[in-house]
This record gives sequence, C-alpha cells and structure tokens, in this order.
Amino acid sequence: MKVSYKLFEKEENMRNLYWSHIKMMKECPQRYLWSKGHPKYDLGNGLGKKKSLPPEEGRESEHHRLMGSVLSKVVELVYNDELWKEPKTLMEKAVDIAYKEFIFLESEHYCVWSYMTRQEAIDCVIEGAKNFIRIMKENRLIGPWSRSEVKMTPRLNNYVNISGIADLVYRDKDDRIHILDGKNAMTPNKYEDPDQLRWYALSFMLQYGKMPERLAFFYFRYPPKNPPKDYDGEWNGVIEVSITKEDMKRLSEEAVNISKEIHFGKAFPPKPKAKHCQFCPYESVCEERQEQKELNRAKRKPKEVVNPFTEDHQGKTFGL
Repeated sequence: MKVSYKLFEKEENMRNLYWSHIKMMKECPQRYLWSKGHPKYDLGNGLGKKKSLPPEEGRESEHHRLMGSVLSKVVELVYNDELWKEPKTLMEKAVDIAYKEFIFLESEHYCVWSYMTRQEAIDCVIEGAKNFIRIMKENRLIGPWSRSEVKMTPRLNNYVNISGIADLVYRDKDDRIHILDGKNAMTPNKYEDPDQLRWYALSFMLQYGKMPERLAFFYFRYPPKNPPKDYDGEWNGVIEVSITKEDMKRLSEEAVNISKEIHFGKAFPPKPKAKHCQFCPYESVCEERQEQKELNRAKRKPKEVVNPFTEDHQGKTFGL
C-alpha cells in the first residue's frame, strides 16, 4: 500500500510541468527520465525513482550551479525581505548575503576547482551581487508590488499545470507586469532560451488573469556601461524578450503534447548532442553519448601519411 501511494503521488507530481522539464524533453527525453523518474520505470532504485548519479569523478563540476544558486538568493532576499527600502546599506547587505550563501550552499554541490579556483568563484558571486544592485537601480526594477522566487502552478487542463518559479516579478506604478530572470552567463544571449520567460508569462497569465507586458533577462556579470564583448549598442545589463498571444498559444499546445509524452511514458529516447550533454550529470554513464564521442574521436584521428622519399603506394623506393 505504501508503494502504491508513492507511485500515485509521483503521478500527481507529473501534472506540474516546469520549463526545465520542457527543456529536457526537447533536448533529451532520456535525461528527463533519469533525472525525474517515472511510475512505469525501474531505473535501479525501485519503480518510479530516478536513476542514481554516477560517481563524482565521472560528473561535471557544479560550480556554475552553485554560483547561480547564490546569486538567486541575493535577488530573493533583496526583494522579499525588502532590503531595497534601505538604499544606503543595500550594496553592503547584498555582498554579505552572497558570501554567507556561498559558504552555506557549497557543501550541497560537487565542485572541482580546476576551471576556476574557489576564491575566484567567491569573488564572482560578490561582484555579481554588486552588479545586480547596479542593474536594479539603473533600470528601476521595483514597483508597488515586487517579489522574487514567485511560484506559480496554474492549471492548463485536467492533466497539466503550467508551473514556474520566476526570479523577479514586479508591478510598476502603471500596473504593468514585468518578469525577469537573472543569468550568470559569460556569453549573454547565446544559450538563453526566450521561451523560458514566455513560459513564466503563460504561467502568470493563467494564475492571475493578466498577461505580462515585459519580459527580460538580466546579467550578473555585465552591469550597466560594461557590455559583453562584441555587443553593439547601449548596454544597461538587460536584454528584452518579445511576447505575443501567439507565443502563449504555441507554448500551451507544446505543454499538452509534452505532458502526454511524459504521462504515457512509452519512450524516452536518448538524443546525444555535445552542447546538451556537457551539462548532463549522466553523460559518463550514457552509452549512446559515449559511442558518439568514440566515433567523433575516430573521425578526428589523423590518416597515415606515406613518406614520398621512401615508398610510394606500390612500395617502390625513391632514390635521391
């Protein structure tokens, strides 16, 4: 009876469809299955449970995830604890949060300090916290109602809830709704998917009955007047994302289709691709990915070159 209840609970949880689920199902359904588990599959730990992570030496370092979590906490406390009401101490408090959260969250992440040192990571989040305050002030990211880590789980139909946790949502003095998401990316506008913000907009619209007027990404590494390399134009730390009613319809249809794929659970095929696999914690134990890497290595292997001063392809010796 206990197992049955757990499986029922798992099926109920599958109703909550997050953007991360959409992203994984589009990039590699097998990663979704291994990361989330499914009531119809036993991945080695019992029916419905997710697959165990490989040994740490076979996993990617989580230092980027750690830094992102720290900076998200800075944004959360600045807004939800209303630290912005004391502008004179805001920068100092943001830095203090960044340092303490790094120490607190470090043990929860597997980090290999080779790509960057631990101190460099600490410096990065401290500077990121400062940059966020600069971006916030420059763009006036505040209003009569301002919240961070806004959780939304509105129902789309009887089978799926459009779920999301938005970094920042605020209503300005003209009652316009703004939804923003913070990124610690070194290459702004390269890997971000605008549909992530549109997904949050759909979730907000279903929950509150109002479509947001503005969506945007902000970048912790690039404050105002310090644009990323090769950026053309004025830089304020924010990149806008368009939104239309057609986007809402398209994403709703996509949610229904992917939700059916998940619930029916007929197939979760692997789709190995370097730019996606490099961020997957299961890369080292994915047979399809390892086979692909082996084929790629074979293609790059240099062909044997015949020395023209010794023998030709028929074995004849050349004299000098």
